Amino acid sequence: MTPETITIDESGMTFGPYPSGHCFHIEKSALYTNIQQGVKMAEFLLLHADSDRPAMLWVVEAKSSSPQPKNEPDFSQFIMEIQGKWINALSLVLASRLGRHRQAGTDLPGSFKTFDLSRFDVRFVLVINGHPKKWLSPIQDALRKSLRPLVGTWNFSPTSVAVLNDELAVKHHPLSRT
Repeated sequence: MTPETITIDESGMTFGPYPSGHCFHIEKSALYTNIQQGVKMAEFLLLHADSDRPAMLWVVEAKSSSPQPKNEPDFSQFIMEIQGKWINALSLVLASRLGRHRQAGTDLPGSFKTFDLSRFDVRFVLVINGHPKKWLSPIQDALRKSLRPLVGTWNFSPTSVAVLNDELAVKHHPLSRT
C-alpha cells in the first residue's frame, strides 16, 4: 500500500485499494470519535467523482453474516441497524460539508470537500462475507423499503441500495478483494 491509497479490512474482507482523496474511513475518523456515543456508523464512504457526471457517494457497510428474513425479530433489528448506520454516515458527511463540525476541514478527504451537493447521488452498499446469493434479494428488498422515505426525499436513484456478497463485490463492483 502506498501513502496515496487506502485499504480497509472489515468482516474478513479487504476493501480497496482506493485513492486516499476519494475514500473516507468514517468509522475510524476524528469526526466520528467525537460523536460515537450511541451513534452507529457505516465502515467507509467512497466517492466516485468524474467531471462529466454527478458525483456518486457510496456508503459501505460490511458484515460477516446476517439473519434470515424468517428469523423475527432478529431480521428486523438487523435491517434497522444497517439503515441507521447508512443514514448516520450520510448525515455526518453532509453536516461536515455544511460546517457543523470543526474537524471537517482536516478530517474530510479532498474530493469530499468539493463535490456538488446539489447533484450527487448515493449508493448504499451492504457487503456480506460468504453469504449465499439467493439470500441477498430479501435483504435488499427490506433495506430498499426501509430507505424509501430517505431516497425519495433526497431524490436519489431508486436503485440506491445494493446488497452483495463478497463474490459479487469482487466480480461486479470495485469494492473488495479477499
